[in-house]
Amino acid sequence: LVGIGIEHVVTGFRRLQPQLCSIYNPYFWWHERYWKLHIQGRYIAILDGTPFKPLVWRLMGVQMGSRVFDDGCSFPERSLVTIGSRCTLNAGSTVQSHSQEDGMFKSDHNVMGDDVTLGVGALVHYGVTIEDGAVVAADSFVMKGTTLSRGSVWGGNPADEARAAATSPVALERTVS
Repeated sequence: LVGIGIEHVVTGFRRLQPQLCSIYNPYFWWHERYWKLHIQGRYIAILDGTPFKPLVWRLMGVQMGSRVFDDGCSFPERSLVTIGSRCTLNAGSTVQSHSQEDGMFKSDHNVMGDDVTLGVGALVHYGVTIEDGAVVAADSFVMKGTTLSRGSVWGGNPADEARAAATSPVALERTVS
């Protein structure tokens, strides 16, 4: 609980806001120290797979719905993340709300709807919206600014929407013949 208090003091009890600035801007240096501060490390890992982990995430600033199963997800910028209800966040997955590109620091919100699944080792970059029921496969990388449509399945690096070939009428016709 002390770590949670320290994080709130460092942020001035305010939520982070999306940013676009030079890596030479003082804000970038403050933000970099914030994400390196994250207390979660080994201490929060003891709560992986328990009903207590979502409670701790809420205390740390993640907006999270009910009945979320978290088996080891990471959130460097907790207050920029919104997660719906009944989601599954698997071990080694990361929801990263920032990037450094071409000498610029960029951050944005990540929003996940209800019943979303992040596979083991999946990485969701900044500015991503995942609609209800979407699935991100294991070891996939969802690129910045992508919107994953309701009920879709995404996989690969970079993640692309998987085609439902086995359930399409043409594919079913081929398997029957």
